[in-house]
Amino acid sequence: MVTARSEELRALAQRVADALPPEVVEVVLTGSVSRGVADDVSDIELLVICETLPEELPLEELQSWAPGSTGAHWFGGWFEGEWIELVWWTPAYVEERVRGIAAGELVDHARLRTAEAIVNGIPLRGERHGVWVEQLSRYPDGLAARIVDDVTADWTEPVRSQRSVLREGDALMLAQRLVQDAEGILRVVFALNEAWEPGWKRLAQRVEGLAVEPERLAERIDATLRALDLQAMRALAAEALALAPETPKIREARRLLVERL
Repeated sequence: MVTARSEELRALAQRVADALPPEVVEVVLTGSVSRGVADDVSDIELLVICETLPEELPLEELQSWAPGSTGAHWFGGWFEGEWIELVWWTPAYVEERVRGIAAGELVDHARLRTAEAIVNGIPLRGERHGVWVEQLSRYPDGLAARIVDDVTADWTEPVRSQRSVLREGDALMLAQRLVQDAEGILRVVFALNEAWEPGWKRLAQRVEGLAVEPERLAERIDATLRALDLQAMRALAAEALALAPETPKIREARRLLVERL
């Protein structure tokens, strides 16, 4: 069921898209608004495809940030009293990103999130969105195993490294480690379900309906993070790996996780 807030923001997003300069060839609405779950604190996220950076944007109090990539840029600003985020990519940049994901060449979370955003996106301008969705309609062979291997590498590090986050007064380091482990667990679970991994907002909704997952996954992650409980997080990681096809690397990772509880 699409929330009333989502419908309101979708209409506003279309007005933003219509106000963008003509050289913008594609606009795709992403995020919570595109999935129909927007609430009072949601903003509008748009993927904007244009060969060059637009000279003018219809946003007030415009902010911008370049992450160091030659084909990507971020803009933020206000439009009719709502905050708008524009992610600008060149056509070549988005085509290569989609191709790499569809071919199973990309493993890192930051780039793989593109697939979920596009698949659940709503086209507001242009015709390439449907092509990208078709390219991403099948989960690549072997990608799940590569993601699981990538994640488990962090769970086989030396015991001394694990103990270092438990020093008194180092709660920040412990919290960072727990977040990293939680994201690893989620990446394993989404890979085992051959589902494109999303961002981690509204986690309970994100994992709802997954066929393969530890019991009460979102609830337990939330509780474990709030308690800064490394043992509980490692137990959950071992449960997640137990759901994967066993390999020597996974078997060793599970052994180490259990031994360190």
